[in-house]
Amino acid sequence: WAATQRDWGPDERRKDNGWLAAQEWLYSRRGPDNATLTGLGDDVLGTLDRPKNPAARDAGALARSAPFGLLVGWEPHLVCQLAVECAAQTHGHPEAYLAAGAYAVVVHGMARGQDIATAVRGAAAQLTPRPGHEPVIAAMDQALAAVRQGAPSPDRIASLGDTDGEAAADALAIALYCAQVGEDVRHGLRLAVNHDGPSQLTGALTGGLLGVLHGETALPPAWLAELEGRATVLETADDFAMEMTQGPALHGPTAASPGWLARYPR
Repeated sequence: WAATQRDWGPDERRKDNGWLAAQEWLYSRRGPDNATLTGLGDDVLGTLDRPKNPAARDAGALARSAPFGLLVGWEPHLVCQLAVECAAQTHGHPEAYLAAGAYAVVVHGMARGQDIATAVRGAAAQLTPRPGHEPVIAAMDQALAAVRQGAPSPDRIASLGDTDGEAAADALAIALYCAQVGEDVRHGLRLAVNHDGPSQLTGALTGGLLGVLHGETALPPAWLAELEGRATVLETADDFAMEMTQGPALHGPTAASPGWLARYPR
């Protein structure tokens, strides 16, 4: 991904990139946050003891944490740990990486059949032992409470925190709220993007929750028809599911698929 935001296009000289790196439409600058660019701009790995960009507390690491929640065969504490460690590669403030862990655990709980409120409580349980959890848990509690405070509106969304995307916990709260009160996918997404802040973050986070809740077929077909890179997205999702369910048969100690290893070099 970092190469797509840095290079002009696919490097056809490289034979170890795999098929995604050859998708030309990905090589378009999408306005990524600075912490993500700098965090992935070198070969140094961050750790929770020495995270990268320790002052970065925005929501840039949240949206990419959703796939960890789809590891439904894993226990929640492992999902949380993996998401937190990944977020620390770019966003080193506890609010940012703990919000990423919470989001992954919520997705995980919903993928296992829980409702959003139950999944949120499970995420809070995973965060409680970790230093710096207070603003994230408070934001999640506020999102649950707001559901019972009347009809959804832009003002109610704004009451959940700053809509500028600079605080990961606020963006998480907005997404949790919109996913709960949305009458369907269309309504929930419109709530998430119609406020006075950068809507791409809250829209993406809400979309992740609504996606696991309702599935692909609930997406408005007119929106899908205009989706850039739709074929690539669908193929990647199918490959992810295959990897998670059939991984040993694709690259195990006793069997390997040359085609798969060419698509995803190890």
